[in-house]
Amino acid sequence: MEKPKKCISRSEAGNLSKTWWNSRGEAIKGAIKHEDVCAVNFSIAELEEYIAYVKENSEDTEGAGISIWLGSYPKDDEKVPKKKRGYSTVFLSPTKKKATGTYTEDENDFEENEDIDPYNDGQGVWPPGIY
Repeated sequence: MEKPKKCISRSEAGNLSKTWWNSRGEAIKGAIKHEDVCAVNFSIAELEEYIAYVKENSEDTEGAGISIWLGSYPKDDEKVPKKKRGYSTVFLSPTKKKATGTYTEDENDFEENEDIDPYNDGQGVWPPGIY
């Protein structure tokens, strides 16, 4: 298989991570008064399962996509495992193409697909640090 066109080098990834830490990471740490995860891991099997679910339940598989959203677990929610309370996470949310003519060139050509459930419960990478 040929390498995908949107792959970046490990050095570029490191620069993105360093920029995030320098421009946001310390501010977040100061705001919540503790270190926080800055990466979340999903296994290939988990991602493949979710992608298959999105494809199967999308009306237009060519226009289907997945957004990766930032989120945080509440500190005081009994339903959330203790080790996750108060920490960041990401969740995956299925998208679909917007109908032609319903968006401008300054807007995204996709929207959330509210007919398919989002996906969560990755493992926060600990300890946090620069890539």
